[in-house]
Amino acid sequence: MAPRPSLKHSARALRHAVERRRHPRRFIQTDKTPWEEIHRDGIMAVRHYSLPPMAAITVGEETVPVRRDKHRLPLILVPALGIHCWTFDLMPNRSMVRYLMARGHDVYLIDWGQPSQADRELGLDTYVNRWLPEAVAAVLADSGAERVNLLGYCMGGLLNLLYLGGHPDAPVNSLATIASPVNFHKSGPFGKVFSLAAIPAMQIHDWFQFRLEPLDSKLFHIPANLLSWGFKLTNPPGLVQSYMDLVRNIGDRDYVTEYMTMGQWFNDMVDYPGAVVREVIEKMILANSLASGRLTIGERRVDFGRVTQDLMAFGGASDRIVSVRAAKEVLKVVGSRDKRFEVAPGGHAGVFAGGKAPAHCWRVIADWLADRAD
Repeated sequence: MAPRPSLKHSARALRHAVERRRHPRRFIQTDKTPWEEIHRDGIMAVRHYSLPPMAAITVGEETVPVRRDKHRLPLILVPALGIHCWTFDLMPNRSMVRYLMARGHDVYLIDWGQPSQADRELGLDTYVNRWLPEAVAAVLADSGAERVNLLGYCMGGLLNLLYLGGHPDAPVNSLATIASPVNFHKSGPFGKVFSLAAIPAMQIHDWFQFRLEPLDSKLFHIPANLLSWGFKLTNPPGLVQSYMDLVRNIGDRDYVTEYMTMGQWFNDMVDYPGAVVREVIEKMILANSLASGRLTIGERRVDFGRVTQDLMAFGGASDRIVSVRAAKEVLKVVGSRDKRFEVAPGGHAGVFAGGKAPAHCWRVIADWLADRAD
């Protein structure tokens, strides 16, 4: 029989429960690392991070010494669309930004902003052929370096691949991707649905030359609240279990802080521009063009065979959104000679920012990049 909680524990739990309801922001520790904006174009901006003077940082339960000197080549972090850029900088002890800086990397981050219905015409052409080249140029100007390294999460990784495949002379030395689906038709249950839907869809396209492009982008624009519910519903049992765990640990302030901060990721998402959604459906989901490594973005022909940078790709062992098979397909289409794929613990968010990410995904990436940043 489990021991009954003490009166002191019960009172603390009650206080935390009330405070969580009345003042939720007190438990949300996002975007705490200092940064300055070095470039802006509309809603897109580029941040440069700095680490306050300290001998070491704490990541989870590990103490990481802060390297005194920086690597020569800067690192640009590229977030997915539909989420805030601070997912790279969650609570101070779960910040990839801080970890990479402690390991000696000069860290920049692209902030895609918060698109609204007014931005529904934003398409892949803007992200891939305008904003990514602008961001790289801004970082080179700010850092004085001649080349950069790129690291992208989910759609951020795909945007990087599209950029390099369409800009073969880009001043990029290496690329790392985390949970980026190159073959949408191999992405678990979703992939099976996509592949089955693609057969009649492509037949209709061939018979009637029907395309989604003429359709109004407002029909495809996904508001933040709908996107948030969509992500949560990919794992209903996990959602229920996490809430039950919160109830059991409501008296533990550190646990509540971590729960609220991670929850903010999915509770506070941003709109997904309609034009991008339309292109993703037509080019990536139905036609599955990324799997062949060839497609057109704007007026540029993209060929992943022209991606010759060293590549490190990760898949999440329990990812329900991007399967390991879907992410690993990148090895088949890029022209890189030095390419590597790793499976790390965690689901779609966990592999990138979960409790096990620092000891697995982050450590491997930091080690791998170190050899390509000097």
